[in-house]
Amino acid sequence: MTSERAAIRLQTIRSVPEYNTMNRVGSLDFSTTSSTPPLTEDGKINYEKGEFYTNPPVATCSRKQAVFIIGLILATLLTCSLIIAFVRPSHCGHVEEGLDFHEDVAVTPPPEAIATNGEPFPWNDVRLPDFIVPLRYSVVLHPNLTTLFLRGQMEVVFAVQKETNFIVFHGKDVTLTVVMVKDKNMREIMTTRTLYYPYHQQIYIELKNYLMPGNNYSLALRYEGMVRTDLEGLYISSYKSPGGVKRYLVTTHFQPTSARSAFPCWDEPNYKARFKIGVVRQRNYVALSNMPLDNTEDVSIFWGSGLVQDNFHESVPMSTYLVALVVCDYGRIHEVTKTGVTLSIYAPPHMTSQADFALKAAVKLFDYFQSFFGFSYPLPKLDLISMPDFAAGAMENWGLAVFRESALLMDNNTTSSSAKQRVVLILAHELAHQWYGNLVTMKWWDDLWLSEGFASFAEYIGVHHIFPEWAMMDQFIHSNTMPALRTDALSTSHAVSVTVSDPIEIEAIFDTISYSKGASIFYMLQRVLGEEIMRRGLMLYLERHQFGNANMDDLWQALSLGTLNSSHPVPVKDMMDTWTHQLGYPLVTLRRHGNMIHASQKHFLLVNSSLHGVNSSHKWHVPLSFTTSAAPNIESQIWMRDPLSLRASDINFEIPMNVSWIKANVNASGYYRVNYEPAIWQSLIRVLANQPTTFSPADRAQLIDDAFTLAWAGMLNVTVPLTLSQYLVNETEYLPWSTALYHLRKLDTVLSIRTARRSLHCFVRHLVTPLYSIMGWTTKVPHIQSLLQRELLEAAVYFGLSSAVNEARRLFTQWMSGQVQLPPDIRDIVYSTGIKYGGWTEWDYCWQRYKETNVPDERLNFLRALAASNDPWILQQYLDFAMERNSIRVQDIRKVVESVAQNPVGSLLVWRQLQTRWNMIEVTFGRASFTIGRLILAAVSHFHDPLDLKSVQTFFRNVNVGSGKRSLMQSLELIQANINFLNKNDRQLEQWLNRNSPRC
Repeated sequence: MTSERAAIRLQTIRSVPEYNTMNRVGSLDFSTTSSTPPLTEDGKINYEKGEFYTNPPVATCSRKQAVFIIGLILATLLTCSLIIAFVRPSHCGHVEEGLDFHEDVAVTPPPEAIATNGEPFPWNDVRLPDFIVPLRYSVVLHPNLTTLFLRGQMEVVFAVQKETNFIVFHGKDVTLTVVMVKDKNMREIMTTRTLYYPYHQQIYIELKNYLMPGNNYSLALRYEGMVRTDLEGLYISSYKSPGGVKRYLVTTHFQPTSARSAFPCWDEPNYKARFKIGVVRQRNYVALSNMPLDNTEDVSIFWGSGLVQDNFHESVPMSTYLVALVVCDYGRIHEVTKTGVTLSIYAPPHMTSQADFALKAAVKLFDYFQSFFGFSYPLPKLDLISMPDFAAGAMENWGLAVFRESALLMDNNTTSSSAKQRVVLILAHELAHQWYGNLVTMKWWDDLWLSEGFASFAEYIGVHHIFPEWAMMDQFIHSNTMPALRTDALSTSHAVSVTVSDPIEIEAIFDTISYSKGASIFYMLQRVLGEEIMRRGLMLYLERHQFGNANMDDLWQALSLGTLNSSHPVPVKDMMDTWTHQLGYPLVTLRRHGNMIHASQKHFLLVNSSLHGVNSSHKWHVPLSFTTSAAPNIESQIWMRDPLSLRASDINFEIPMNVSWIKANVNASGYYRVNYEPAIWQSLIRVLANQPTTFSPADRAQLIDDAFTLAWAGMLNVTVPLTLSQYLVNETEYLPWSTALYHLRKLDTVLSIRTARRSLHCFVRHLVTPLYSIMGWTTKVPHIQSLLQRELLEAAVYFGLSSAVNEARRLFTQWMSGQVQLPPDIRDIVYSTGIKYGGWTEWDYCWQRYKETNVPDERLNFLRALAASNDPWILQQYLDFAMERNSIRVQDIRKVVESVAQNPVGSLLVWRQLQTRWNMIEVTFGRASFTIGRLILAAVSHFHDPLDLKSVQTFFRNVNVGSGKRSLMQSLELIQANINFLNKNDRQLEQWLNRNSPRC
């Protein structure tokens, strides 16, 4: 891995005409090209295709030569047509059929099991042998912050369950210098050889004598390694003091499989053990670990002058990925919870004041979860620490949770309502893990969703408890259920419980399915069982498996027991197996025949693909909820399963004859989509147009989401969601607006070079104008109103509402001149507008402000806004700054790429950057990193042209993307879905929008 100081610099391949560097920044010189690039309707250069995929003319020919060439081409075409006519298959599927998004993804076969010294590696299994169980670790580490050299010494006490003469454990990029095995009487057992197998990250020690079952032994090691620079394992980070001095620190991120790079260990979650950690440090630093400090001793004689060793108390049994260590010079604030646990937040000394809000919220959440789970927190302290460089948002290490600065710190004068909400949600997620995930841990990573899915659900319960006015459970649908349904509609999705083995496969499932789908099916289950039964089952689960490991069947059993005393016992396992072992989800379709409703289900797919691995006969146990016009405030529920066999099936049920409408999946609490026959759709549209509050905000949002998604999949006429969305002129709630604007922006992206785009902008401006006129730019105090206002203002500016654009530009000018202090909730919109309609002066002013501020949320505001420029030269420089880490941290590269890719001017620049700098990206993030996949999705998943699809397929055909494989396959499928949508709806979209959009 390379450090920031040794970052690879690659020559950027220009994918647009060369720029005249003698001109001012942002101007273009096309004198070297053979033709002027095409312009869009707004007068901007069209960078979508042409110059990216074709070259200018390079040769000329005479008239006779041209006639001959044309004749030859026509003859060739005629011959090919005859051949195709006689050899084509007898059956021709639809254009979408038979697509296989797996075939264009490079697969690298595993190498032969050969150790680094050339000998065969005797243990050829990615999983460790199960007959040696670690019981207790004693580890001392000395990370040198100057040389980045790591030295360690450790002893592991382990139990043997089967006679063996070898030991296998994990080690990555470590070299053993001393190896000693002893029995319980401290007699040494000689070792005969030590082998390393980097592909499985395993170390094999062969012994002269056999270890006997039923006995405990100890393994003592001394080893050497390096402090890493890639945000994994034990790695170095830094921050700048107010005086500009760069201060270094060391931290850890071990989930899922990086503890092995800090110390040799049994790095699988089922091998829980006790840990006694020691760290050697300089005297002017402090060290933190999972447990409180026991003692500090002078070790200058052993480790070097001026060094001390901090020794921490022994931990409770826990998995290796939860071990944590930090060496820093931070400040601290703290409070004590109701049960006497010391809860502290650590941050750079000049930033501790930004932790006040998080500390107060964390204490409230801690007390709530302790009561909710009914189990006392088993450690004496809980530290929360902000980290300048951190790949994930946060990590739940037991007793020492680590956060990105933007996920923990905030300034009341500059932090927006949405950023404040994000801080509290992340806090709640990591605090829920202290019980669910840490106290009881999944046995293996195939049940990662069990931990992350529940925490993603519990975070909303926790925040709803301390901020009930934030309407968190409605927001849960928008932030979890809807994103999960989008990803899970792909044939390249995966079941929440999925078989994984090696680190690359494990890293790849830290995704929307494990987190958001997992959370969504927990939410659905709670709605079925009831909150109190769900809570009792969780308490029983924790009590039974405390300090141990469990799988999802253990949870289903505990929850089922919780229903035994209820009037309606639920076979939880039978129900949930259909949601956890199958990829995807059902599309429930309702058809009416008089007073009978027929409800059918089938696997919903965005692209109608006949792929191996996709079973179209899947059925789910669907808790179908519905309301009708006869009783709009009463929710009914019926199971979609056969009453005798209890197998999932289609059903029929009766409704009163006078019912004028029926709406299924009440409050979007079920993890499924609903389609209706045309007459029912029309009845729902009429209700929305005349009495929208008949449905809850969640129901209105769900109708919007289902209608647009079904149209995208070709299952619903595209005019249905557009007609439905006309009611938005009367909408005043956050959730429906946020949902609708997501789909309208997506529609805008695929229409980027279509004539219908202008009409779409007029249509959206018409929708937002009434509420914009009411809300304006005066910031709102109620939290949910602030979120709504931000969505509305952003859309008004994005779709070109002149009054909004002019006001944002005016505010930006006043802000640049120091006349106004922008309110937190609108400042990023003002920044983006000023940069979009400005030039280099405005861009550079914000760039300098980004480099100066020490407020994490403000830095994110600038990172997003800097990507809004309409000048491709500026965007190219911005991408270069990110890739070359010029004042932009590694953790923020993805944010820059995502933001520039969302800008129509920058979309293909990002794709070229990704191709040009792929080697650097691999070196920076590694193949076993979730970031690789997210970069691919950000760069290409919005493409909508066959040329784009071909370009992506061609580039990645021979590239091993590691843990990004599934993201690549999903990107290809999303591109195909966009192409299909335009092929089917382009003309109809244009006609409808021209008829229904006011002139503007």
